[in-house]
Formats: sequence, C-alpha cells, structure tokens
Amino acid sequence: MNEPQTLAQRLAQGKIPAPEAERYAMILAEALRKIHEAGEVHGGVSPASIQLTGSGLELGPAPRTKGGITPYTAPELLQGQPADSRSDVFAFGAVVYEMFSGHRAFEGEGEAALSAAIETSTPPSCGSPAMDRLIRNCLAKDPGTRWQRMHKVLMEIRLLAVSARHAEAPAARCEPAAVTGLRAEMQHLEGRVAARLQGYEKTMAEMQLATTELRGQLAAVNVRLAAACDEQISNLEGLLETAEARIAKTMEQDREATAERMARLEEGLEAARKHIATLHDSVAEDFQGFERGQTLQATAIQSARTAMAQTDALVERVVEALESLQSAIFEPRDERTGAMN
Repeated sequence: MNEPQTLAQRLAQGKIPAPEAERYAMILAEALRKIHEAGEVHGGVSPASIQLTGSGLELGPAPRTKGGITPYTAPELLQGQPADSRSDVFAFGAVVYEMFSGHRAFEGEGEAALSAAIETSTPPSCGSPAMDRLIRNCLAKDPGTRWQRMHKVLMEIRLLAVSARHAEAPAARCEPAAVTGLRAEMQHLEGRVAARLQGYEKTMAEMQLATTELRGQLAAVNVRLAAACDEQISNLEGLLETAEARIAKTMEQDREATAERMARLEEGLEAARKHIATLHDSVAEDFQGFERGQTLQATAIQSARTAMAQTDALVERVVEALESLQSAIFEPRDERTGAMN
C-alpha cells in the first residue's frame, strides 16, 4: 500500500502531466475559493501543504510558525503587508507553474536573492501557452492588477479545460462559439468588477486622505488641550497656594480667638463653681434650719397634744364634779319634798 505523499514530494520526481496538473489546479482553486468565501485566508499555500489523495489532492492548514520567505510568498508580504486572498492567488499561481513546468517560478540562493527574484523577475513559459495567461495574471507583482478572486481563476481553468477537449477533437479546428461567448461575457464582467474596484480604491484613497487630515486636526487639538491643561494646572496650583495661605492665616486667627474663648469659658466655669459652692452652702444651712424648725414644730405639736390630753382629762374631772354637785343638790330636795308629803 502506497503511503500518502505531498505535492512537494511528487514534484521532486519531475513535472506532472498536463491533464493531471490541470485537474490538480482545478481542485486547489476550488478549495481556496471555499476558504475565501468563508471570509478567511489560508496564508500558507505551497506544495508542502498539499496532500495528494486517491481522488486528487487536499489542501492542508497553513504551518503554525509563519515567517520566512518561500518561492510562494507574494511580493506585498515581503513589504510587510498582511496576507489576504490576493496573496493566496499569487501562491496558487506559483504552485500551478511548478506543476506544469517541473521547476519553481522563483529561485535564489538565500532570502535576499529569493526576495529579489519574487519582486523583479518574470518566470518563463510553463510549456502550456494556455496556462501561461492564467499564471501570468496570478503572479502579477502588484496585488491590485492581479486576479482578485479565486472564482475568476476557477472559471478560467474550466474554460481552458473545455478548449483543450475541443482541440483534441479531430474535426475541430477553432474554439467553440459557446466558449468564445462565455469568455467575452467573463471579460465584460471582469471589466465591470475592475471599474468597481477602481472606484472603491479611489474612495479608500479619499478616506485615507480624510483620515490623515483628521489625524492632523486631532494632533493639533491634543496639543491645544495639553497646553490648556498645563495652564489650568498652573492656575490651580496658584489658587491652591493662595487658598492654603488663607486657610493657614484663618486657622491662626481662629486659634487665637479659640484660646481667648477658652480663657473666658474657664473664667465663667470658675465663677459658676464658686456660685454653686455658695449656693450649696446656703442650701445646706437652710436645710439645717428647716430640720431644726421641723424638730421644734414636732416638739410643739407633741406639747400641744400633751396639753390637749391634760385639758381633756381636766374637763372630764370638771364634768364629773358638776355631776356630783348636781346630784348632791337635787337629791336632798327630793327627800325633803317626800317628807313633807
């Protein structure tokens, strides 16, 4: 059982036959089209990232450790621009060229020589005039003049396949009318897309100019704000110093006034203490007098009670004496009246 191999391993054995290379190119273009339509960029298309399978090939993920220059690195990436779908189109063109020609589109000893080749040299024909036009539009140095969408690349490959099959027919000597019309329609659509892209680029340039002007205005505003802040801070520092001096002076004055008030308060408290002591002595003396008065009153009341008791006893003796006297006076008279009767 044959072990799976990468496209790089297969290319090490020589170029790939045109029909097979054309089929590989179509499968690779379709895989990149799906990635771009999902809003993503592969960023690492190379023969080493392509796995050959029984049904064709499979595009693997980009290597985790990005960086370094390869024969499939787009020129704009060498200038520090981020990777986008157009840099994937460039790498696709370099891979397809290698499949048809059997050698790399750009070569150089060391990174400097390889970078110079990518930025300045144009690879020779890949051996297929029909594919040369497609590859030339994929390997354009300026990403703005390069084919912008993998969908366009895929349509061109399909048209080339149709033309190739027609050329193989013995009775055919020219391109089918349907293919010619379809190509013309695609060129028309391409012109419209290019016009729209130019309009977008013009709008972007105007927006960048406006952004630059706005940044300049913002920078000027920042300078003014910084100067105003410095001035306000200086003014605030002066106000704070003045306020601190006033507060210190006020606190000193308040300290003196407070000391004077405390002295007066202490004098008032001392006078109040003396008055309270005098009042206490007076109340104590009055209380003692009151107690003496109560004692005298109690004695007087007791004497009055004793006198009343003595008076009551005397009255009772007087009443008894009167009763005895009355008896002594009236009883002899009654006896005398009886004797006389």
